[in-house]
Amino acid sequence: MRQPSLEEWYGQVARAIDQLNEDVQKMKNDQLVDKQIEAFIQLNEKLMGHATNYTNLIMVAGYAGFFAFWSTLAGKIPAWLFSTCGLLITISLTLFIGWELIKMFWSAKHMRRTQSILAQSRRQATVADYEKAFQEFNAQTQKVWMLFLIPSVITGVLAAVMLVGFFSRELVCAARICS
Repeated sequence: MRQPSLEEWYGQVARAIDQLNEDVQKMKNDQLVDKQIEAFIQLNEKLMGHATNYTNLIMVAGYAGFFAFWSTLAGKIPAWLFSTCGLLITISLTLFIGWELIKMFWSAKHMRRTQSILAQSRRQATVADYEKAFQEFNAQTQKVWMLFLIPSVITGVLAAVMLVGFFSRELVCAARICS
């Protein structure tokens, strides 16, 4: 086997160093992308948390306002309308509270799972296992949440629409009489 000349050896070393520099640069770029993705994931989680809190605030305020208004209507609107609206808004509220209770127990179970992951010996896969569990939990809760949110909103809005329709009809009838 022939020994490379000094110039050939320098060329091989230079190419190896160039390749190593390219590999290091690629690793730096990959690490930067990973950090950016992680930042986006954290931002998305915060936004989802704020959106959920805002939704809950709006729903609770809506229920409180509706029940306060609805309770003043006893004897002033037909009994069937009073009862139907009460039933619809109660179904809506029950679904909302049911979801919050399910979410509370589900979150506690998830927290126990992630705590057990974090309590394991420190290893490279610990972070990946935690992130996977967290992402699975978020994906599952989003799917199930819609199963509660949609009927809750539909029944609540239907109760409100019925009252608005009744009062609109009454207003039109009253306007015809006054004319």
